[in-house]
Amino acid sequence: MLVGGREADGRQPGRTSAPGERRPELTAICADVEVGLLADKALRDRAAGQVVAVFERSFYAVIDGIWICVGRIGIGSGPLHVVGDFRWPRLAVGDPVRVVDSILWIGATPLANLATRSVWAPPAAPHWSTGSLRRGLEAVDAVWTGDLIAEGLAAVGAGHAPGDASPLVRAAMPGLAALELILAGSDENADRGSGLGSLIGLGPGLTPSGDDLIGGALIALAALGRIESRDALWEHCRALLDGTNDISRIHLRAAALGYGAAALHAAVHATMSGEAAGFRRALTALTAIGHTSGLDAFAGGLIVLRHALRER
Repeated sequence: MLVGGREADGRQPGRTSAPGERRPELTAICADVEVGLLADKALRDRAAGQVVAVFERSFYAVIDGIWICVGRIGIGSGPLHVVGDFRWPRLAVGDPVRVVDSILWIGATPLANLATRSVWAPPAAPHWSTGSLRRGLEAVDAVWTGDLIAEGLAAVGAGHAPGDASPLVRAAMPGLAALELILAGSDENADRGSGLGSLIGLGPGLTPSGDDLIGGALIALAALGRIESRDALWEHCRALLDGTNDISRIHLRAAALGYGAAALHAAVHATMSGEAAGFRRALTALTAIGHTSGLDAFAGGLIVLRHALRER
């Protein structure tokens, strides 16, 4: 079978095997693979694409127009993720990626057997009440202070403006005010350029803090069942996406569908249902996402959850 100009086993078409060359043994390929529900759409037989970004524990590829993030187990579950105990050779942007007979190939290296893959999707949002949400936010407030929230935009999730706001937090203020207007249903007054637009692309990192915060807000709105508010927020964001990078854009698009990192869903759900122990477990996982990305995203979720409690 020809795929991307090569045989299904990765050899050039018409090329005879060199002495000792064999098709890869499936037992040497990672078979315990988890894929996110959005990544799963890309991993069809004969799908092909290329590596577009390479990092220490992961790489991004675009396959038939769909972005995926392939990473080792420590990156955690997510909608775009392909996770396993992978071993890959030195990679470069532009390396070919393809799926042949349920095997994910990176260049000439068979990486994963997808035949028995499990598909990750976030669990349904829990039942909640005013009382459970209040208990959950009290559990958050007991730890959401000090060094934990000293960097990025995590401090804005505390429900009050910090007295000694960092330059990054001060730069986010117009966008945070616009976000509150959208949550209140006054989105016609949320100026896109100087308002919400000040969050898009704000901050350093692969996914900037402002983008992470908006993504967390979108996911919390979906968890609460506030789909109209989520869609209104996304409508404002869509026109502003040129202000950030490709990778951050695809994570924001996933968040607009209600999908994000497993740890973020766990933290939002535990807060809604008032499960303090569940929140503490989720917080540990959140702090491992990027430098501040997990905490920035949860700060956006907290803005939404606090607004929901005030409305009750």
